[in-house]
Amino acid sequence: MKKMLSVADVKAVAPGRLRVSWDDDVTRMVDVANQLNGHVLLEMLNLPEVFRDVSVVEGGGGIQWSNGADFSARALRNWSDEQMNEPMKVSA
Repeated sequence: MKKMLSVADVKAVAPGRLRVSWDDDVTRMVDVANQLNGHVLLEMLNLPEVFRDVSVVEGGGGIQWSNGADFSARALRNWSDEQMNEPMKVSA
């Protein structure tokens, strides 16, 4: 059985950009700006003061904001892989 990928740390570094560390010792910049449209909770993340308030979900299954928006560890890694033009390393 494969171990679930978990987020170890996250920091908002610029509007729409996060530095994410996973429990497999990979740390990358992830641009989530394209995901911040189409839903009221996500669109609120376009406000810098809201976006900066990001934290790791208990257990590392993803990240969350105080307004209820969240992204899973798997989605973040997949977006990161796509942005690096690497093959997907985490199966869906």
